[in-house]
Amino acid sequence: MSILSRIDRLIAKHGEDYLVNGTTAEKGFFRVLDSGRMHTLFDDTEIAAITRPALLVITSSDASIAINDTVARDGRTYTIKKIVVERFGGTAMVKVAALV
Repeated sequence: MSILSRIDRLIAKHGEDYLVNGTTAEKGFFRVLDSGRMHTLFDDTEIAAITRPALLVITSSDASIAINDTVARDGRTYTIKKIVVERFGGTAMVKVAALV
């Protein structure tokens, strides 16, 4: 069993459901976007414009998400501003998206 299949099973089993653009169902793990990661992803001008709390979602590498897509969660609509594809040995493992 490969690392990728283990990650995909973990997300499918324990991930939180969310909708992309109100239609596409995906699963992922959400967390608050802390200041350290915020400074890694955004410059100071972008950080000043962020409404807090911003979130990160860690989702499968084949999730159909793109920059400027919307994600509804807990009664609030977030916009995807950055997406980072985390790789292992050249293979995409997960996508990490910054939601503001």
